[in-house]
Amino acid sequence: MTRPHETKGNGQMTDDAHRLNRRSVLTLGAALGAALTTNALAGCATSSGGGTGTGAAGKQAAVTAENPLGVPADKPLETVIFKGGYGDQYVLDAHAVYKQRFPKAEIKHTGGQDLAKQLQPRFVSGDVPDLIDNSGSGSLAFAPLVDNGQLMDLTQLLDAPAIDGGGKTVRDTLLPGLVEQGSFKGKPHVLYYTYTVHGLYYSKSLFAAKGWTYPTTWAEMLDLCAEIKGTGMSPWTYQGKTPSYILTPLIMMAIKAGGAPVRKALDSLAPNSWKQPAVLAAAQALYQLAEKGYVMPGTSGLTHVQAQTYWAKGRAAFIPCGSWLESELGEVTPKGFDMVIASPPSLDKSDALPQSAIRGMGSEGYIVPSAAKNPYGGLELLRILLSPTASKNFTKQTQTLTSLAGYTPEQAGSGLQSIRDALAASGTNTFYWRYGTWYAKLQQEASAATSALMTKEINPDQWAERCQKMADSLRDDPSVPKYEDA
Repeated sequence: MTRPHETKGNGQMTDDAHRLNRRSVLTLGAALGAALTTNALAGCATSSGGGTGTGAAGKQAAVTAENPLGVPADKPLETVIFKGGYGDQYVLDAHAVYKQRFPKAEIKHTGGQDLAKQLQPRFVSGDVPDLIDNSGSGSLAFAPLVDNGQLMDLTQLLDAPAIDGGGKTVRDTLLPGLVEQGSFKGKPHVLYYTYTVHGLYYSKSLFAAKGWTYPTTWAEMLDLCAEIKGTGMSPWTYQGKTPSYILTPLIMMAIKAGGAPVRKALDSLAPNSWKQPAVLAAAQALYQLAEKGYVMPGTSGLTHVQAQTYWAKGRAAFIPCGSWLESELGEVTPKGFDMVIASPPSLDKSDALPQSAIRGMGSEGYIVPSAAKNPYGGLELLRILLSPTASKNFTKQTQTLTSLAGYTPEQAGSGLQSIRDALAASGTNTFYWRYGTWYAKLQQEASAATSALMTKEINPDQWAERCQKMADSLRDDPSVPKYEDA
């Protein structure tokens, strides 16, 4: 939370990489498969396409049509799942299916939030779980785990038959770009389970009652903010203690203004990439919100829960967030609120991408540690989670899409429906970026700098200088592995 990955002769992706295929987005209306049963779990046997990296404890059982991943029938299974806005009931439901398939297997499960503190010592000791949803602000950085050989290559899972997939492999049932997004130097190590859209949320019913129209340019945004402030409502709030939330619309506006070259420069740690005119213009735009008093007082000290609750209670008109917001707020949202998402306004009408272009990408990164005692059980549980029935169950519980292309969500709330509408409107202009995944220190520094920008501790030029200094240090440090689209 974004793309046919065509390559040129030199192996580099074309400018269409990082964009979604419009037809693939619209295939979310395809019919659901049958319910998960033992028969549905059976499929064609596949070869071990991916490296295992496992020791004796993680040995594979025989690969058969009924057990395409070679899961040992009596091996215990352990899962550690980020328990945020989506909860973890959907994983517990998948456990029940796994238990039906392997009744002798004991299953241990932990749901938590600050996963780095919990899991880092376990990666050091080698006593790791079999499947991890490594997500949230307290997650482990993926790149060091990959570089240290601590994550399995997921090729075998991707090449396995999909459950209720009509003969397709797991790879063939996923939305375009998901495999590439989780790949490092051409090998898939992370599989993103949800499909997340990022943008600005507002109350459709409130806007209708006030006669407000969502702005399509930044000039229109400033005019509307002045009108909103005049009513006594704050125009904006954001998740102050997690400033990556407010950094996201800044980068979105920059990429929409300058197109693929802006995104590529940021991802590649290019010299002056944070001083590009489009990036600096986006920083100047958000700075105007602080200068003009359009940000709710006290926002910088709010947790994500507090900021989102204040927004839902009508204290502010806009809040930046990903598509988990509807689920995370739950019953806090007043009836008839009708939250909807939209891409941030264009900086001006000369933007390279249309205003409707939105950030869409995989989220909730699932990994299987190389040292896991039952890595094939972890892969199998992930295969279960990627079935149509499990995806339908997840969306019913969370009002969020999974990365599976061919299923129809049910009971779509206003937020989820607006996400589907936004993706349809964005089409092949849907985009994402990867510098934050590849270079965690850069994401942390850019977020911290944006926090200071929004409280007027620094100005846009100082913000760009601070971000660029970190990008330069990472680029010039030979000990930092470098990544690029492949």
